[in-house]
Amino acid sequence: MNYHHEKGTITFDRIKIKSNYKYLLNTKVKFNERFHSRSGEKTGLFYSSKDDIDVPYNLYIAVSYPKQTLTLEFSSKILKENYPKLISKNTIKECLTNINLLDICEIDVDNILAEGAITSVDVTYDTNFILDDEALNALNSQVNNYRRFKWTHYEKEGITFTKDVKSKGCTETITLYNKEKEICTSHNKNFLSSLPRPQSIVDYFKGKTRFEITLDTPKKIMSYLNLADTKISSVLNSNTNPILTQFDKVFGNSTADMSNTTFDDYENWAMKIILERYKGDLKLLEQDVRSKFNSRSGAAKRMKKFETVYHAMTTASTSESPIEKIRNLLL
Repeated sequence: MNYHHEKGTITFDRIKIKSNYKYLLNTKVKFNERFHSRSGEKTGLFYSSKDDIDVPYNLYIAVSYPKQTLTLEFSSKILKENYPKLISKNTIKECLTNINLLDICEIDVDNILAEGAITSVDVTYDTNFILDDEALNALNSQVNNYRRFKWTHYEKEGITFTKDVKSKGCTETITLYNKEKEICTSHNKNFLSSLPRPQSIVDYFKGKTRFEITLDTPKKIMSYLNLADTKISSVLNSNTNPILTQFDKVFGNSTADMSNTTFDDYENWAMKIILERYKGDLKLLEQDVRSKFNSRSGAAKRMKKFETVYHAMTTASTSESPIEKIRNLLL
């Protein structure tokens, strides 16, 4: 089966749409009801696939009477055998049509597409790349601002970088993970078994790594996609590369000022030995460096030199650094 992606087309694994509540034309199964906590007045209704064993992927449909809104949230698995195509301008109508084919409800597909707005997305890109130990080590070690971005391993098969901030609205993340292994995990078993040719899906993801960022507010969507609004047509026709934007925020300057760094002089040679002793753990090294300086600025200047030397060490063996190789996959 052909899962070709048009170059430059932005793709999503999850999308949340808000539209007018009148575009939920009717319901075919029992929806859960919501009521006002004080007055007892009915305020809305909703369906969640978490309560439905017949829909083995994320699907949420809700109506708010006070706000007069219809909310649709779903994953690209709604495309079933076309799941690898992801959600895009080329598949969005198929996604909404497939909701109607589930016999859960009937929605007005054309009017939702014409008037709806997108409020949250997971921007996703799958590429032929093996996320092995060497790549994970490079990602671990070459974060541009290791004080700002935390990283956690994703089920030992991937890595997530998160901006260390208190405000949820300012949170930034990028995740890379082995999609070949993830598609074969237990939580995808029911989805695969619902398909006529599940092996074609498994085969497509062989040797692929998934890159993903979450834009969970309209403000983030407009910022990363360079838009004035979040209408469905605006978002799906964006020609920006938000995953590359986030990748550069995490790794952007990690190779700066390396070109003239050598280990011939005593200072760089000594710092190289220290870095080897600390096994490249810049966070641990910084803790000890701070104890050796009376001023915060003195410790910061020294750590800046250590960072430059360390990044020169990790890229000295090849003309193209591991991070550059990974970045080039996103171009």
